[in-house]
Amino acid sequence: MTKTKLIALFVAIVGSLLFFYNYFNTPETWEDHNKKGVSAFHDSHYEQAENHFMRALELIGTFSPKDPRHVFILYQLAEVYRIQSKLVQAEKILKQILSVEEAKFGSTHPNVALGLNNLAGNYRERGKYKEAETLLQQALSILEDTLGKESSLVGNILEHYAHLLHAMDRHIEAEKLESRYRAIYSKQVNDNK
Repeated sequence: MTKTKLIALFVAIVGSLLFFYNYFNTPETWEDHNKKGVSAFHDSHYEQAENHFMRALELIGTFSPKDPRHVFILYQLAEVYRIQSKLVQAEKILKQILSVEEAKFGSTHPNVALGLNNLAGNYRERGKYKEAETLLQQALSILEDTLGKESSLVGNILEHYAHLLHAMDRHIEAEKLESRYRAIYSKQVNDNK
């Protein structure tokens, strides 16, 4: 066999091996880990879900923190922590999301209000009622200013705020908020008929 034929045979063998290696060992993507994380979460395998979401975050590390995929995975990770009662870890993630949303949209954007609401929920679950109330007041102010006092998102914040006030034994204030969010929801239903 000539030297040229040996080189050609070697290149063909190495090329075939590389093809089969790449075929059977496809590179990891953030999408793959995100799908696996969602599947594990739905099957109540929270540690697996956490691992997949963490790996997805590593794989999107080259993306801008303002990339919507980044926030999407962070929210999923925060929910994994919440469902496992790892509320301190969830708080860290929710603060990170809030920081990203503020940098991306400014401090008076509805996404920021929703981030404040989520963080307030974390605080409420942990009995940090004053901190939660402050965040809900900020969220309510942002949404009323940007979307109007009759927005369904305003109703959502009012509902969360009423639950918090009940937990704080401030029932009269809570009932006022309940009346207000029920009126908003009722109007939404009537408008959609």
